[in-house]
Order: sequence, then structure tokens, then C-alpha cells
Amino acid sequence: MRILFTGVRDDEMPAVNEWIANHPEHEVVTTTKNLTLENIEMVEGFDALTVQQVLVPEAEVYTRLKEYGITQLSSRTAGVDMYDLVAARENGIAISNVPVYSPNAIAEFALTSALYLTRRFPVILERNAKRDFRFAGMIGREIATMKVAILGTGAIGTITARHFKALGAQIVGFDLYPRDEFREVGTYVDSIEEAVTGADIVSLHMPATAENHHLFGKEMLQRFAPGAVLVNAARGALVDTEALLEVLEEGHLSGAALDTYENEQKYFRYDWSDKDLGDPVLEQLLDRDDVLVTPHVAFYTETAVQNLVYGGLDNAVEVKTTGTCPSVVN
Repeated sequence: MRILFTGVRDDEMPAVNEWIANHPEHEVVTTTKNLTLENIEMVEGFDALTVQQVLVPEAEVYTRLKEYGITQLSSRTAGVDMYDLVAARENGIAISNVPVYSPNAIAEFALTSALYLTRRFPVILERNAKRDFRFAGMIGREIATMKVAILGTGAIGTITARHFKALGAQIVGFDLYPRDEFREVGTYVDSIEEAVTGADIVSLHMPATAENHHLFGKEMLQRFAPGAVLVNAARGALVDTEALLEVLEEGHLSGAALDTYENEQKYFRYDWSDKDLGDPVLEQLLDRDDVLVTPHVAFYTETAVQNLVYGGLDNAVEVKTTGTCPSVVN
């Protein structure tokens, strides 16, 4: 089988080479290019495809893939909101993901981000840079005194809950599909509104859907406890960023940790150091001391990268061989 591995990064190559060594019967060709209509011809002659898209593929990509005989897109991601699942299925293309690759990575990052804000590290680091060692403005809060709401209690959300619970927090959660594993550390409530009301930390671990777009607008954010912190290591589209800025400016929230941003596609993973971002909302986020913006790196550990590479390649082979795999999402 010939597999095209698109959007490869240098950090993925050790895992790619390991997989190739363990599967000598397959040929894997890597390219740094992401799949677009402009370069669609690069798929010609390949039996399977594994991708890690940040940019949304153009609608015509799916019909062109069908013309080239491609019957699947094996995504090296958990989220698949960048793909048109209906258009893909209409063209006979199965889209698979890697739903569980390292929940520990994202859970640890969510906890770290929350601690960074609740223990006032932005103030501490700014003062240290100025050699100003006075305490004013550095007073923090302890996780053990807080109510933490976990929204989305799959593998990532449940491990995140365990981390906060280990520090003594009261844990509440909401998920359309409750899990016994979460019940070991937290209490389910009947709605998102109930979960976030009075919460000191709200940690998002939900997929982005048409139904929950901008779910966290001003009204929802104002339900948080005064001085609360929002942590979003899930999907940027969940949060109405302009509303978040309003609530931060009003002082109702004390901070937000955003590993995802609703308009991140053209920015995150690219070097913009000598360019004008052209996005005043992102500029405001980056300029605020009470907001921690990270470029969608919560997942980014050695373990996660290896699991994503292996998962993407394994799924590509399985779908091409059998027509499906357990993680096909459409």
C-alpha cells in the first residue's frame, strides 16, 4: 500500500520512521504540504492518505479526491470540525480521527494554565522583569477552595477532573453521555448552565458543533463566580471571544487560558513575528495580562505525537483494507 503523509512536521518524523520500520510492506511518502485544491494532484497514485489539517479544505477537494480514487481521509487529530463530513461521505470518503492519543497531555496543560492564572504568574513574572519584588497584586487563590466545572467528561475531561480533585477542588461536570469514571471524582449536574453557575474555574473539553457555536457568550460567562477563570483547551468556536473580552474588561472574570481561538487557522503554527496580524481581537487577547494565549499546543508532548502518527497511519491502512475503522466519524 502507498500512503501519502501530508503536513508532516519534523517532530513527527521519528515516529513515522518507527512505523515504517514496523510495517515494511507499506510505502509511506511524507510532504510538508497540507491538502488544498491547489496541490490536490499530489494524491495521484496513492492508496491511502493521512492528514493533519489546520486550514479548512475547499469544498471541491472532496470531489477531486474521489476522482483520484481516494476513499478516506485519516486525520491525525481528535477534532474534525475542519472537515465537511457530509460532503466527504457524499463523495464516498470516510473521515477517521484519533480520538484518544494522550488525554494526560491536555489534562496536565489545562491544570497548568489554570494555576498560572490563579497564582498570578503573569504579575509575578512582569514584576521580576522589572526587579520589583513587592507583594502587591500577587495574592493568589488555592484550588482547594474552588468549585471546578468540567464540561465534556470524556477521557480528557475525566483526567482533568482527577487532577483538580487531587488538589482538593469540588468537581462538577456535564456531558451528554455521562461516565462512571467521572462519577468517581465529580458530580454530574443536569445542564451546562447549572455546572458553570458559581464555578471558580470552568474547563472546556467539548467538541465544536453547529449547536454549541459561541455557547460561551456573555450571558453564560456571567454565570461564573466573580473572579473565575475560563480554560479552553478544546475548540475556539465554543467561545464568543468578543463577549469574553467584555466580561474580562468588566472584571467579572479574573482570567482566561485559551489554547484555542475561534479564528486561529491562519495564525497558529505559523510565524507571524514580522507581520501585522490584522486581527484586533487576537491582538487584544495577546496584549492582556489576564489572558494566557497558547497556539493549540495542549496536546503537544512526545507521547501524543507518536500516538497521533501511529493512529493516523493505522487508520489509513484499516480503512483502505476493510472499508472502515472504529474511529470513522462520518
